[in-house]
Amino acid sequence: MKPEPKAPSKPGESDYTVSVVEDEPVLRQEMVFQLSHHGFAVESFATAAQFYRYLAARPATIAVLDIGLRGEDGLSICKHLRQHDQNMGIVFVTARSLRADRLTGLTVGADAYLVKPVDMDELVLILKRLAQRFAAPPNTAQQKPVGAIGKQWQFEPGGGYIVAPNGVRVRLSVSEGQLLRALAGKAGAACTDAELAIALGLFPEEYDKHRTEVIVSRLRAKVERESGLSLPLHSVRGVGYSLDI
Repeated sequence: MKPEPKAPSKPGESDYTVSVVEDEPVLRQEMVFQLSHHGFAVESFATAAQFYRYLAARPATIAVLDIGLRGEDGLSICKHLRQHDQNMGIVFVTARSLRADRLTGLTVGADAYLVKPVDMDELVLILKRLAQRFAAPPNTAQQKPVGAIGKQWQFEPGGGYIVAPNGVRVRLSVSEGQLLRALAGKAGAACTDAELAIALGLFPEEYDKHRTEVIVSRLRAKVERESGLSLPLHSVRGVGYSLDI
C-alpha cells in the first residue's frame, strides 16, 4: 500500500513535512485535509513500515502518531525515532486518555500528547512551534548567544538552543525550551511547581510532577551526551527546580 499523495503546501513551507501515521482511513484523510488547509505539507501513512520507508528519503518531518496502530504501535515508533533523532518533533494523537497512557507517551519521548477528538487549533499551534526547529541555525558556536544562565552556559530562547561553556549548542524540544525559559527568568532562584505548570501550558491544578521529572531527566542526559558537561539544573526539595547561576 502506497502512502496517500502529499497535500499541497503554501509557498515557503517545503523545507519539512508533517507525517500523519494513522491506520483509520477516515481519520487519516480528515487530518490530512485539516492540516493542509492550515498550510502544512502533509504525508500520511497507515503503518510504521510505510512511514520508515518515507523517512529514509525525507527525514525533515514532524511525526503525528496514533498509538493503537496495527503491527508496530505508536509508542514503539516514538522510541525508534528518539534513538536516531533527539530533535524530531513528535506528537501523539490518540484515543488513549488515561493519565498513565499520557505519562508513558511523554516518557518515551513525545513533545506533546493530545487525546481524540483533537482540538485542531491546539495541534496546529504545537506543529508550528515544532517547525521552528527546521528554521534554526546549524549546530555551531558562531551565533551570538542570548541569556546567560550561569558559568558561561547560554540559553537562546528564540532559537531553541542551549550553549555549553565549551561552545557546543544543544537543540531543545518544545517542552525543554519552555522549562528552561521559566528557570532562566528566575535568575538563580527556585522555580515553583505552579510556575513550571504555567510555563508548560498547564493549569497548576493539572500539574504532574512526574512530567517535569521526565523532561528534566531527558534534558540533563541530552546535554551531557552532546556536550560532555553537566547542566547546572537542580531540584529544590519541596519547591521545584533551579538553575545554578
